[in-house]
Amino acid sequence: MNRLPLFRLPARPVPTRLGRWAPLGAAVALAACNPFAPGLDDESINPNQLLGNPVTVRGFFDRFRASYQLRDSTLYGQLVNRKFTFTYRDFAANADRSWNRDVDVNATYKLFRAARSANLQWTQYLPTTDTMYSDTLVFVERAFSLSIEQRDNQRFDGTGTARLELVRKNRSEPWRMRRWYDRSEF
Repeated sequence: MNRLPLFRLPARPVPTRLGRWAPLGAAVALAACNPFAPGLDDESINPNQLLGNPVTVRGFFDRFRASYQLRDSTLYGQLVNRKFTFTYRDFAANADRSWNRDVDVNATYKLFRAARSANLQWTQYLPTTDTMYSDTLVFVERAFSLSIEQRDNQRFDGTGTARLELVRKNRSEPWRMRRWYDRSEF
């Protein structure tokens, strides 16, 4: 059986202006402009600079805000102590309601999944409440505004204050929330 080749090389090279360097130039041009394979950055990114360093109180709040902006419950969960308690005022029943870490992280996860966007702004420290008792315990009360847009285009906007108790084992460890008393207006 006589097989025909699938392609045929010309009997002599096709004349070009670049001559024998044309294939090399084409290969370099294609490799240099591949948008699907960008070059790697030589510098590594420090997540503490990008998201906030929770070893400081300010960095803790920056990281907290980033977890909401990115809707990242894993990032949020890293800020919550194992013995965490969330408390809010139920105005209809005129009583405080509380839940533990597992319920809070799960509720936050569901909130982030349902949200198209979340915008948390820490607006100010409230006077005389930012009290450092030691290197391992601090009470902070901050005002905030929060807006959440759900995937069904429903939007929730509110303001309030968060009174937090932050703890850590030693001064080189990150701060974690042990208690959060929420006074929101939603």
